[in-house]
Amino acid sequence: MFGRARLTLTAWYVGALVLTVASIGAITYGLLRDDLEGEIDQSLRAAARELSATGALALPTATPSAGAPPADDDEDEHDEDEHETDDERLRLISSDVFYGLLDDAGDVLSNPRRVDLRGIDLASLVNSEEGPRDIRGEDEDYRMLVVDLDDGTFLVTGRSLSSKQHQLETLTTVTILGGGVAILAALVSGWWLAGRTLGPIRAVLESQRRFVSDASHELRTPLAIARANTSLLLEDPEATVESRLDQAEAVASELEHLGVLVADLTTLARADEGRGNLLLAPMDLGALADEVVRDMSALADVRGTRLESTISPSSMQGDTVRLRQLLMILVDNALKYAAPGGIVRVRCQPQGGHVELEVSDDGAGISEADQKHIFDRFYRSDSERTRSKGGTGLGLAIGKWIVEAHGGRITVESAPGKGTTFRVRLASK
Repeated sequence: MFGRARLTLTAWYVGALVLTVASIGAITYGLLRDDLEGEIDQSLRAAARELSATGALALPTATPSAGAPPADDDEDEHDEDEHETDDERLRLISSDVFYGLLDDAGDVLSNPRRVDLRGIDLASLVNSEEGPRDIRGEDEDYRMLVVDLDDGTFLVTGRSLSSKQHQLETLTTVTILGGGVAILAALVSGWWLAGRTLGPIRAVLESQRRFVSDASHELRTPLAIARANTSLLLEDPEATVESRLDQAEAVASELEHLGVLVADLTTLARADEGRGNLLLAPMDLGALADEVVRDMSALADVRGTRLESTISPSSMQGDTVRLRQLLMILVDNALKYAAPGGIVRVRCQPQGGHVELEVSDDGAGISEADQKHIFDRFYRSDSERTRSKGGTGLGLAIGKWIVEAHGGRITVESAPGKGTTFRVRLASK
């Protein structure tokens, strides 16, 4: 399932990149093509205006008659000045632009820049609508503009399209090569990113699968015990309560265990769904710790354990109900695993901008391997610490959620035979 999802995500990622690169390439190609054509058309129209203004390419319409008087000196000077002006204006025409004169049949009357016009249907060019147009020649392509001079001749200006075509081909090559490299990089990075994205999802699903399996197992055991003892109670309707007291107590005990387990599962389920909202208010964690130590003293006496505390006023913003639950979990856990006749210590005091809470016992301790999983749901080790201690296996998982929901951090320090200390660090108000 995850392999197919990874391939799908990678394909979507690469597809989106291909579409983006193709769109950018097409838009850039179109803009550059239009810009180049606009620049060419502008140069052709400018050349046509200059040539029409100078009349430099116009054919002579008349020759002087034999009896015509010679021109005077002033006229000669005027013609000379005008000729110089025309030459200067012709020199302003870009060297990329060629020009010439055609008659109405398309025959070349003038071709000053000696452009090879072979393969071009000049007759159809003359009879075409006005405006620049692309023309395919024998050896290369041109863009030409034809202007009717109204004297039976046509002025043609043109430019080779080789430079434009070269720039567009270069852009296409760069886009294809760059896009290919980008797509290859996208395949690699997309595969990696899809793996990174799906990794946490896979871990959550595996955790949920394991959680459901463990919960089913935990629920099955007390239900089986309760069912078995109930069957014994129903076997002999004439039996007295006193004769079946053990079975009745077993049923009651397992039902109580089921109630605790269901409550813990509900708490974690709400936390997973984001519905385990806290009711934050100013509070004194030290005073709350004092209450819990007082309430748990009777249980400590029953278990033959001494419960000691070092508590200072510790103001903070917190959920009193949830933090009390956290303290009960940690203290009950310490009392459960303390050495016979041992000591459980509770310490709570402000530390700079934080409140630090410690609950420690002098029991068998936790191995380094087990410490990595101590906050996992339903985690059980085979050590003396967990053997025959009961519980739902969810207390520390709930405690960790409470601490992290308050923006804090919980850690464990332990070594086999040297006891265990749970340390909680919470922000003060």
